[in-house]
Amino acid sequence: MRKWPVIGISASRSEEQRRLSLSETYLNAVNRAGGMPLVFPSSITDEDAIDEMLDLVDGVLLSGGIDVHPRNFGEEIMPGCGAIDETRDAFELTLTRRAIERGMPVLGICRGIQVLAIALGGTIFQDIESQLGISNSEHRHEPIEDYKHAVRFKEGSLFERITGTTLMLTNSMHHQSVKDAGDKLIIEGITMDGIIEAVSMAGNEAVLGVQFHPECLESFSDPAARIFTYFVGKAAEYKA
Repeated sequence: MRKWPVIGISASRSEEQRRLSLSETYLNAVNRAGGMPLVFPSSITDEDAIDEMLDLVDGVLLSGGIDVHPRNFGEEIMPGCGAIDETRDAFELTLTRRAIERGMPVLGICRGIQVLAIALGGTIFQDIESQLGISNSEHRHEPIEDYKHAVRFKEGSLFERITGTTLMLTNSMHHQSVKDAGDKLIIEGITMDGIIEAVSMAGNEAVLGVQFHPECLESFSDPAARIFTYFVGKAAEYKA
C-alpha cells in the first residue's frame, strides 16, 4: 500500500544526446506538497506502455520544455516557432488524454498548459511576438526564481479558491501560449497584456494548467505552494 500519492512527471529529452532531463524544482515542489514524484520517460510512445505507466501513479504533471509541433493543432510551422520534439509530443498528448479518460488529476506547467489545451481540442500561438506583437522578452525572464509580472484570476474562479487571491505575482519563461482554449477548458487567469496564464477543465476541477512556473516560486510564495498542495490533494483523493 502506497503511503503518499505518486505523481508522474514528464521529462524533457534530447534526441541528439539521448538524454532525459527534468529540473529538480518540479520534484521538490511535489514532494513538499506531500506527493512522491516519479519521472516519466517521454521517449516512449507505445500506448499500452503509457497505460501501464498511468497504473503506477495517482496524478500527472506535464512539465515545461521546447515547442509543440503545430501539426498537432492543425497548422503548418510559422516563423518564430522554435525547436520541436515530435516524440515527446506523441507521448504527452497520449498520456494527457488517457489520464483524463481515467479521471486522474493533471497539472500542466508552461509547455504543459499548451499540451493540455491541444489534447482537449484547443490551439496555441506558435510565437506571441510574431502573432500578437508582444515582445518575447516580456515573457522570458531571468532569473526564473523571481516575480516578474502579475496574473489576474477571475473572481470566484477555481484559481482564486486555490491561491486565495485574484492577483498573483509570478514569473514567465515562454514564447508560445494558449490561443483557443476550446470548449473543455475554462480560462481562469490572464496577464495584463492578454496572455492566457491559467485554465481549468469544465466539470473536472482536478485538471488544470498554468503558463507560469509555480515550481520555481513555491518555496517562498504561498499562492504558488497552494497550487501544488491542491493538485497533490486531488491525487490523494484519486488514490483513495
